[in-house]
Amino acid sequence: MFLIVPEEETSMAIQLDPRTALIVVDLQKGILAMTPADAVADLVQANTRLADAFHAAGLPVVWVHATGLPPGRVARPVPEPDELPADFTVLHDDLPVAGSDIHLGKPRTMSSFARTDLAEQLRNRGITQVVVTGIATGAGVESTARSAYDEGFHVIVVSDATLDGNLARHSATLQEAIPSIGYVASTDEIVAALPR
Repeated sequence: MFLIVPEEETSMAIQLDPRTALIVVDLQKGILAMTPADAVADLVQANTRLADAFHAAGLPVVWVHATGLPPGRVARPVPEPDELPADFTVLHDDLPVAGSDIHLGKPRTMSSFARTDLAEQLRNRGITQVVVTGIATGAGVESTARSAYDEGFHVIVVSDATLDGNLARHSATLQEAIPSIGYVASTDEIVAALPR
């Protein structure tokens, strides 16, 4: 049996728990190099605003670095980790990384939670909610959001701080997948909801 909830019943004002963390997925040189420059500029600007706001609120920021994809057979193969450029995992130069931030290398997984201690690190900091951003919306971002939900965290994905080269997948993730496990919000909404 499927439960169908009318759209008007799923919307609400964005609420942030007092202990919310920002998880920024894969905003690294090796991935952004494959993305149009104007799209990268907008993505970096939105994530910079969010990271600055989380820093100002004294809340954790997690920078996730992809080290490669799982080794399983896929229809669209990607390079093996040893075939990637040396700076593949280095974050974009304009991101406001602070010394207190968490850096997480994903061990060839889509999700930031799979085979990492991220859930434990967040729980140890009393985190109950995560705001997820980054690239690609229908890959690492969605996988991370789903895993966060499975781990018991409240989830928000930021629509204008995510990007996917596949626009249909981007839209489907934000319009169909995420509302089943959390909420979609804008950068403006998240910044406004953070404690000052």
